[in-house]
Amino acid sequence: MTQTVDVADLAALSIDELTARAQADPEWFASVSQAFLGSIAEDQQKTQLAYYQVANPDGRAVHLSTAREVAVVGGNRSSKTDTALAELSIRMTGHIPQSLMADYPREKLKLPIRARVSCNSLTDTLEPIIKKKLRWDQWDGADETKGHWGWIPKHCLIGGTWERSYSDKNRVLSVCSDNYWRSPSGEKISVSTISTCQFMSYDQELTSFTGTSLHLVIHDELPPSDIYREHRIRVLDTKGQIISAFTPPDETGAQRADTAWFFDEVYEKGLPGPQYNPRFQTITLMTENNRILSVAEIQELAKTMTEEQREVRLHGRFLHLAGIIYSTFTARDRHWCFRCERDILPQSGVCQWCQGTDVDTYRHVIEPCHIEPNWPVVFVIDPHPRKKDACGWFVITPSDDILMVAELSVSGTALEVHRAVTELEDRRHWYPARRLMDPNIATESNDKLRRGWTLRQAYDEVGLRCDLAVDELNPGIERVQDLLRPDRATRRPRFQVFNTCPQFIHSMQRWSWDEWTRQSDRDPKESPRDKWKDFPDLIRYLANARVTYNGLRRGFQPIRSVAGYGAR
Repeated sequence: MTQTVDVADLAALSIDELTARAQADPEWFASVSQAFLGSIAEDQQKTQLAYYQVANPDGRAVHLSTAREVAVVGGNRSSKTDTALAELSIRMTGHIPQSLMADYPREKLKLPIRARVSCNSLTDTLEPIIKKKLRWDQWDGADETKGHWGWIPKHCLIGGTWERSYSDKNRVLSVCSDNYWRSPSGEKISVSTISTCQFMSYDQELTSFTGTSLHLVIHDELPPSDIYREHRIRVLDTKGQIISAFTPPDETGAQRADTAWFFDEVYEKGLPGPQYNPRFQTITLMTENNRILSVAEIQELAKTMTEEQREVRLHGRFLHLAGIIYSTFTARDRHWCFRCERDILPQSGVCQWCQGTDVDTYRHVIEPCHIEPNWPVVFVIDPHPRKKDACGWFVITPSDDILMVAELSVSGTALEVHRAVTELEDRRHWYPARRLMDPNIATESNDKLRRGWTLRQAYDEVGLRCDLAVDELNPGIERVQDLLRPDRATRRPRFQVFNTCPQFIHSMQRWSWDEWTRQSDRDPKESPRDKWKDFPDLIRYLANARVTYNGLRRGFQPIRSVAGYGAR
């Protein structure tokens, strides 16, 4: 017979007292244990938010972010929606989960709040998906072991029921929140307030999205640009936050055309790099990092996708980023199968394609390391008369590997550029064995300025003398691709870049082919975009020069002594 147990009385017992009573009365202990577990299960259902654990470890950044506009971009089933709705529940109720109690930004809690969740469809998304993730009395999961009860605690609902808290007519959820502060005497003053959340879909008229100011807006999937702009106005006076959680459409997606604006206006500004704006934050959630999912099932799914689809569907990459020219280039650890000669998603160290075990991690962006004084440096410049010159310094190792050790983006006259270049080289004691320049712009003439004038001549006259690089596009790209592939002997790529070169890294991850080259109704056209091209061109010019350690050491002499070369 199950006894009625007062959990508070049970908690008051010491370990020794509890042990002694359990040994004296095993039947009592079994009954108490059953009742205690039942109380925990009931409490977990009614207050699931308190037990919340991020399904994807990278999703923790969503809860810690104080940026005004947050892009949560991830693969399918990477827990984007769940994480966003858990954040909504925290902000509406003021209840912080135990797992976030230590570092959740308290300034984000401005109770009560007016929130809005916008999704693709009221019938296909709101009813079966979003509501299920919020209702305390509904289980959201594949089975009874993987999932959770709804995030809104029962005691925060009006009358403890969803039916009294949610208006089907207006699609508005009203939630009780506890707001308190300390008086000058230290007394705790508590006031119960009501937070509201309106649910809308993108097929509604734009005028429906106007009206009151909001503290929090959540986009479940990417909204049309006009709706996003309207929401920026809604959160303006409250200094509120917009969270957009979605997977970019792949090449067969219906909304493919309406994504570039978000990439330019939000996504890119929230990434580390020269374009970073603290108003924005971009968080990437990868499908394989969702602890709820089976790794084996993800691997099987990946086999049915093209490499481009994998980047979009599993890693949340935008289509034009998935089609970048140097797709192998990576700033984070990725896996390479030396048998398949390809980038993979291994399972327990085994390639999902060939089942081989000759697998290792690789990356191109590294911490600065020591450079020996006798390793030659090559300086490469891509000059422009109307925008900043892109400059890079590359070290050639005795094994003919290439390290990019510094970058510079500088505008001004040829003399001003020369001074900036010389200042950096003198500071680091670098004396290039060879200098290369983009041959196209360098040889353009301007007879209006002076008869026979060229940009190369202008640099020659101030002392920055460079050889003309070989501008072979496709062969050059292929040579760079060879440098990016991990070497079987060293287990690392033959080209790596110091993480102190953010503009180069940023551009390598974005330089892409023209959009229409991936359309199925046309033949591929080898036509790269001009945007982000300048810095990637530096390594292409160097690859086309086919420089070697011995060739530079013996065939080219540095302009000045190498004393102190490579000092940091």
